[in-house]
Amino acid sequence: MITGGAAILYPPIHRIMFQQGNQDNDQDLTIVAGGGGNSGILVTDSAIVVIDTKIGPDAEKLYNQAKAKAGAKKIIVVNTHYHNDHVKGNKYYKGSDIYIGSYDPGFLKENLDPDNMPNHFVKDSLILNLGNERVCLYNLGPAHTWKDMVVVLKNRKVLFTGDLVFNRINPFLVKKSGANVDTWIGTLDWMLNLPDLAMVVPGHGETGDRAIISQMKTYFLDMKAAAADSLKEETMKLKYREWTVFPGKTSPENSINYLRNP
Repeated sequence: MITGGAAILYPPIHRIMFQQGNQDNDQDLTIVAGGGGNSGILVTDSAIVVIDTKIGPDAEKLYNQAKAKAGAKKIIVVNTHYHNDHVKGNKYYKGSDIYIGSYDPGFLKENLDPDNMPNHFVKDSLILNLGNERVCLYNLGPAHTWKDMVVVLKNRKVLFTGDLVFNRINPFLVKKSGANVDTWIGTLDWMLNLPDLAMVVPGHGETGDRAIISQMKTYFLDMKAAAADSLKEETMKLKYREWTVFPGKTSPENSINYLRNP
């Protein structure tokens, strides 16, 4: 992290990961940021849909928000992937349908507590017709993990990317999780080809439009260039010096090293 004799200081990740806040997109869709991964609460004619259930105290807060909106309606849960900051609140939704990509069952048992285990597994895609909204689930993995799922709210033209998109945050790349940058870039191209996107909700960071998908793709292409040519490494570190890091886990250096030793 040294260039020209000075350390490159990246922004810390604590605020983005753990400070929760609400963004009401419309009267029936609330984006709940932070507290782990970004989440969504969607009110439809026939059900409430919760996208990613957070971790720690914020997981219970999210559940209470969803329950208050639900009334007598059932709650449906979608996990974009298996990481704890997106599934650790599943335990609050007893009796609910909980969807996730079609991970190997043994892998999930090794990595999730029984109380947080999903009960429906999407192999390719699934459309939930819920009256005034069509909730479309697409299994695009492997990319960030072995089986990453995105959620498209068809009528609203809103895309929840899970951790396939980190907005101005260096992404987590973990071999055990199945992280594969080449196939990850392919999922970003898939999302960029979606028509009429009004809003993109990343797994972490602020919401945006399809530009934040392109930004994530450019990051990976830059990291690949730096991994292949050490002369480009310092340039790329400087280019992304304003992107948030998780110390010891995510940074341009981590991404470059991962690409060199996949």
